[in-house]
Amino acid sequence: MKSAVHSVSASRSQCLDVERNGARAIQFGPERPRVLHLITNFDIGGTERQAVELLNRLDEKRFDARLAVLWWRGPLRDRIAARFPNAPEFPLTSFYNANAVKQLLRLREMMIEERIAVLHAHDFYSGVLGATAARLSGTKVIAAQRHLRLSDRRIHDWGTRYIHKLAHRVLVNAEGIRDHILKMGSADPEKIVVIHNGLNAPANAQSLRKHQREALLGALGLAADAKIIGSVAGLKPVKGHRYLLEAAARMMKTDKRVHLVLVGDGELRGEISARAAQLGVGARTHLLGHREDSAQLAAAFDLAVLASLSEGLPNAVMEAMAAGSPVVATAVGGVPELIKDGETGFLVPPADAAALARRIEFALSHDDQSDLIATRGRRFVIERFGMERMVAAVERLYDEVISGSQNG
Repeated sequence: MKSAVHSVSASRSQCLDVERNGARAIQFGPERPRVLHLITNFDIGGTERQAVELLNRLDEKRFDARLAVLWWRGPLRDRIAARFPNAPEFPLTSFYNANAVKQLLRLREMMIEERIAVLHAHDFYSGVLGATAARLSGTKVIAAQRHLRLSDRRIHDWGTRYIHKLAHRVLVNAEGIRDHILKMGSADPEKIVVIHNGLNAPANAQSLRKHQREALLGALGLAADAKIIGSVAGLKPVKGHRYLLEAAARMMKTDKRVHLVLVGDGELRGEISARAAQLGVGARTHLLGHREDSAQLAAAFDLAVLASLSEGLPNAVMEAMAAGSPVVATAVGGVPELIKDGETGFLVPPADAAALARRIEFALSHDDQSDLIATRGRRFVIERFGMERMVAAVERLYDEVISGSQNG
């Protein structure tokens, strides 16, 4: 099969122009190890954002990074297309039909032909397909997991265990996920590697907050004294919007200046709008949909809130903290690795609208304390979650897996 990725062998003393995924690139001799990144798509999400940042920053002099997808689509695709304009697709409609076998064999053949050293699978579906194909081709596997559990479905639990069994390393972005995997018993401790998400922090949070707040208030037609409770999250059940809406409604009934701004889109959009109307706060609940500038928009919030029932290490919390916004979030997954209650943010138990309302009320009514906590939170994430640190850690992991210094 003609490969979707073309390579030209370079001499050890030369740098040659070569084609890769349809683009011109520089190949440095001696030949660099080839790392194939496989991801489901480039829809909006934390996994996809982190993949884009990693792929755009990997050292081309050290690694020959390549990209394949299950579906070459999604709003974030444009951010990676310059480097990988024609990523090959391996579309799946099911794991239980002839097409799944076809895509498995195509991927296996590609990895053999391209002499891929490491497969880096970024999510569940790419992990199932990619880890299987990689093992059949003799390719080492790094399988990423950025959630505690994908769903309550048994097939997702089985698939996760299957991926862990095949992977040489399981890459997670939070200690909480590592602990969960160990509790599951699906991977040995030495196989699990924790590398926290990378963060692009704004240089001047105060200026950004002033500018973004003015812009948001103007766009929504709100008065200068409005209080904005904001949340950046996909509109799906696991994000806990029902509890956030109930908590925010309590605040709106006692303070007419309070508005709720939801950034993100998803299956629950209609349900959330209807529930807001039932609670009598529809006019003060603003659904902005998908926003490319969500990280910057978080700077406009008087209070950023994440009400998730389950999380990995949420980018939304990190980005709000980096923007200098005080944060209230549920103590799930890796969130406590970001927020120490009362010091770098506020924690509440999940699925508890009353507790969430109390924390929101406290944060909005104690400006000086919230500002101090926000300042500490910003300092904390900037010091510990730099983007370059994340990329360097992943590159070290590639070196380790390629060298076989520790076999999974």
